[in-house]
Amino acid sequence: MRVDKHSPLPCLAPEQTLLDKAEALALPPVIIGMMTAASMQSLGHHIEHREALTVECWVTSGLSNVRRVGDKADDHAVPGTINICLYINQALSDAALAEALILLTESKVTAIRDAEIISPVSGLPASGTGTDSHAVFCPEAEHQHAYCGKHTTLGELIGRVVLQACSISLNHSLRSLTES
Repeated sequence: MRVDKHSPLPCLAPEQTLLDKAEALALPPVIIGMMTAASMQSLGHHIEHREALTVECWVTSGLSNVRRVGDKADDHAVPGTINICLYINQALSDAALAEALILLTESKVTAIRDAEIISPVSGLPASGTGTDSHAVFCPEAEHQHAYCGKHTTLGELIGRVVLQACSISLNHSLRSLTES
């Protein structure tokens, strides 16, 4: 859900704001909802296939809230987030879903480091923003991928797809910062 970075955040809790929006759009359950003030021009998308396996990723990025993990807290969240949705067309076990989220996060950090983005708080290489949101989704089925580490085909595809989508999105965001 797009929110205006110059307006105060909705008075409702984020989850209620998203539920209200989903209801207004008559979306069927189950939904994945994220809010962002990032420009939709920052959208990065990448998809890869290997035989019957498809991995697809969408990323939007705002960098006004960029930080390094462990930076001094100020307890003040400002708009500017990296939102990532990762879709896998085959079922994953709970362990594989957790592993996919780890790979997604590692890929995002790699893209940020490759782009040489620096935390304004510490002056050190950044690892994300203070409000990043990530989701991994796949169908439910009895036959599941038990694991998806870097040594697996699924892990390879997750890493490549997220890294590429993040790089595209970050490049859009960095370009718009230099043009302003």
